[in-house]
Amino acid sequence: MGFSLIFMRIKQDEQIDADRGGVADFLERRGLKVVAGRYGGEIFDRGDQPLSFDDRFSDLYLDPLDQSGPLCGGIFHASLTGAECEFIYELCVAAGFMIVNPSGDPTFVVPQRNHTPEDLPELDDVAWVESAAELVQALTGSFEEFRAYRSKVLSQYPDRPH
Repeated sequence: MGFSLIFMRIKQDEQIDADRGGVADFLERRGLKVVAGRYGGEIFDRGDQPLSFDDRFSDLYLDPLDQSGPLCGGIFHASLTGAECEFIYELCVAAGFMIVNPSGDPTFVVPQRNHTPEDLPELDDVAWVESAAELVQALTGSFEEFRAYRSKVLSQYPDRPH
């Protein structure tokens, strides 16, 4: 694949801070740390090895937790392997980040409903995902195919809020 994604938390047109405690817990559970680098913070393990997925270096970045402005992150070259998507999904859930896909289709991906429709500047180009598998589908398949799949699954649970 090789496209970029941005992780951030917004309320309409304003960027707001992520759940810093959630991010710290997420990193601690995985034995990871953020080190200030050229493009925000680079992620390393306790052995000072850079973050990797499936034995391949990842250029996923995250702002240092001690910075004063709102936290954000992203990845310059997303390969969307299973391990990478699982990590991205769990990071975004922990932080309260949504995913901005500058390539569009969809432009906004909201994991585990961590943003409300009122938080977003538009709703026509949003994918609401509940798992890493749905994240992969939203980003790699046609957005319309994803919407059709999601509608089909949700129609099986009419009493569950969508």
